[in-house]
Amino acid sequence: MTPGYRQRLYSILLAFAIVLSSIAGGTTPSSAASFRDVDNHWSKSYVEMVSDYKAITGYPDGTFKPDETIKRIEFISLIVNSQGTYVRDRKDGEFWGQPYVEAAIRSGIMESDEFGNMDESDLNRNISREEMASIVVNAYTEAGGRMDSSALHKASTGLSDFDEVSPDYRKNAIASVALDLISGYPSRTFAPKQNANRAEAAVISYRLLVKQGIIPNDSLPINVTISKSRLQQGDMLRINVYHANSPSELSLAQDLYPGFDWYDSEGVIHGYIPTNYHTSTGTHSLKLTDKKTGAVVTKNIHVDSRDFRVQYLTIDPNIEASTRNEEAYAQYRKYFNPSREISSPVKYYSEPFILPTKGRITTEFGETRTVNGAPTSYRHSGLDIAAPTNTDVLATNSGRVTLAMNLTLTGNSIVIDHGEGLFSVYFHLEKLFVSQGDMVERGQLIGGVGSTGFSTGPHLHFTMSHYSTNVEPGYLIYSQPVTKNNYQELMR
Repeated sequence: MTPGYRQRLYSILLAFAIVLSSIAGGTTPSSAASFRDVDNHWSKSYVEMVSDYKAITGYPDGTFKPDETIKRIEFISLIVNSQGTYVRDRKDGEFWGQPYVEAAIRSGIMESDEFGNMDESDLNRNISREEMASIVVNAYTEAGGRMDSSALHKASTGLSDFDEVSPDYRKNAIASVALDLISGYPSRTFAPKQNANRAEAAVISYRLLVKQGIIPNDSLPINVTISKSRLQQGDMLRINVYHANSPSELSLAQDLYPGFDWYDSEGVIHGYIPTNYHTSTGTHSLKLTDKKTGAVVTKNIHVDSRDFRVQYLTIDPNIEASTRNEEAYAQYRKYFNPSREISSPVKYYSEPFILPTKGRITTEFGETRTVNGAPTSYRHSGLDIAAPTNTDVLATNSGRVTLAMNLTLTGNSIVIDHGEGLFSVYFHLEKLFVSQGDMVERGQLIGGVGSTGFSTGPHLHFTMSHYSTNVEPGYLIYSQPVTKNNYQELMR
């Protein structure tokens, strides 16, 4: 390693350590290479990689605070030092960032009036993504970096909100995306006014070190996150794996869901583990292996029990005899069961789920039943929502209709595939306004409340499932179960 290269490396590493440790208001940073608050955070691999290279540090309490914002002066000093720019010594009583500001202006990284009066209060404000992009790209070009015109054109048309970038920053905002120094969001936006956080700074530090040949490209270890570590029967767990090459290289050992499968979206490999009334409670281990590298990550989750209600129903014997018989069950198995067997590997939806209709909850998810004095062998698969006949029933989210027909047991019935194994089911409808194969939008009118099939009165039976495993709809819509006690508040 040449003296000049060694000095440049030292400057880069020192810069990131100073900047990212100063956010806590001058507290002494920790030299730990792992931090307890990034263990289930998407930035874990970035943070720990650059930490191993002494590029960033955490805090004495063992945290990194990945979601806290980063200030303008902290980012300025980071970039100044990363470029090996000379910074004079700080004078007694002087704002610590002043020498960095002067160096940044002198080297062309920023203008003398970049942030208003450029006083301490201006410089200690949180930096926005467009401001960050301008500084990074200026540093890149001032050091002799080049930009490909085709990459610039592609970046300029790839995100939808570049017209919201301040005119002075628009060129560099586009360039930052073209150079892959700053990424857009899955919604195809740049979010120019949004403040950057420490996790984003860790990503930028990683990309900068890669561009300068200090960290090998594609060197990030896999990072596994779970949507929650504790869930109740009926909830659904999501597992994300970052920096894996392909689903075929991942193996997950777990005892909760035999139908587990991987999906790949926006570079993140992920899968779902649904739970319901049959799921065993207690602690379960998830052991993920990267078959290419041999890396193993283990996560533990705890499934809590739920106190399911018992419902007592009295049904007209004639209705029971005509709708609950072997012929009706055979028809149900023939048409309904296959409607949830095949799902699009790509999600059809991008917005939150909604409740299909409003009314009164008469049966909760998971309830057991006694019908005409005889206990049933099954649990209630969804929610029963009582409402007047022909009350609008809306699609809970976008998807493709896989079933729309009358079944003796469940009456007029609809099943919608939302992709990645997630389905919604609508039973006992008075009317059907969609057909099998139709694509529907979130909130689209698909039917009317009715009392067709095995039913005691007009209501919608609404089920959500991952393939054939039924889950509590409330977790997908409200992040909590829908019950007879809370439905009025939730439906407001």
